[in-house]
Amino acid sequence: MPVGTDWDLVPGLAVSQLVVSCQTVWVRCVNGELARRYGISNRNPAGDYWKKIPGNTNWFTVTPEEELWAVTPAGGLCRRLTKLLPQLPTAPPPSGPEDVEDEWELI
Repeated sequence: MPVGTDWDLVPGLAVSQLVVSCQTVWVRCVNGELARRYGISNRNPAGDYWKKIPGNTNWFTVTPEEELWAVTPAGGLCRRLTKLLPQLPTAPPPSGPEDVEDEWELI
């Protein structure tokens, strides 16, 4: 059984909420932005980097299926919309500005 002996600072973000899912670590930054930690493994428990998720929240949670649910600053309940990317190489997606509003569904 692993026994903690010390704390290891994970640099990069100032956070106000931490959520640990089955696959990764999610945080809510002090400014309301969300981020996910990538590169976590048995050999690299602190992971490699943070990737921010568009949008701002007052609170959030993650389901066992890695679905994000959030409370907006206006008090609305949102679920993050996701899509499964194909595993076969395909043409790169068109570049251009993304519409952040299309990434969250207001419940």
